[in-house]
Amino acid sequence: MWNDITAALGAATSANLSAASAGDDLYECYVWSLLLEAARRQGATIRLKDRHGNLATSFYFRTSPSSIFSTLHDYCHAEIQFPRVPILEAHIGIYVSGKSRVNHECDVAVVDQDEANTCRANNVHPRSSKVLLSVECKYYLSSTLGVGLGRSFLGLIDDIYTDGRFFVSTQNKGSVDKLFSRHRKEYEVGLSPLTPDQEIRLRGSFEKIFRNYQAR
Repeated sequence: MWNDITAALGAATSANLSAASAGDDLYECYVWSLLLEAARRQGATIRLKDRHGNLATSFYFRTSPSSIFSTLHDYCHAEIQFPRVPILEAHIGIYVSGKSRVNHECDVAVVDQDEANTCRANNVHPRSSKVLLSVECKYYLSSTLGVGLGRSFLGLIDDIYTDGRFFVSTQNKGSVDKLFSRHRKEYEVGLSPLTPDQEIRLRGSFEKIFRNYQAR
């Protein structure tokens, strides 16, 4: 996973994570890196920025969920710029406000930049309607993915809109795949760098979202 992450970091010379960091933190960053690669393949220019909008030479990842406006650390994000459409930002571990006005954690989220700037300036969470894409990431090595976990995800995406919402996990044991298939939701269970076919499929799903965003 670390090789994918370092490729995504590009010009950033250092980061607060390493190959020895906790697996769940690296897994979210790994999925984030797949998302950025999908954006590049659709013609985006990617820039790594700190919370002040400066180019990030040292990238600070979130290792626990926090608000997009948090000043605890100089949390960084990726700026995604396509021609002729509003700029986007790709974040890890931020809260978004659902339709019910309940705040939900998004492990990986792509947010409209104007919305992100407003949130940082006014200490509010991004509205879920301004989240183009989000991913729930589960790093499990031995436990089974139960139906309860899947139902929890279905409830989450019902509150933060259903389009462009993904569930990915390292573990493919369980029955959540049947549940998501029945409800026609986007998912990849068993995803890792050791499953290149799944990487390609997930990246392709991300690419479709970015393609459609540019066609709006």
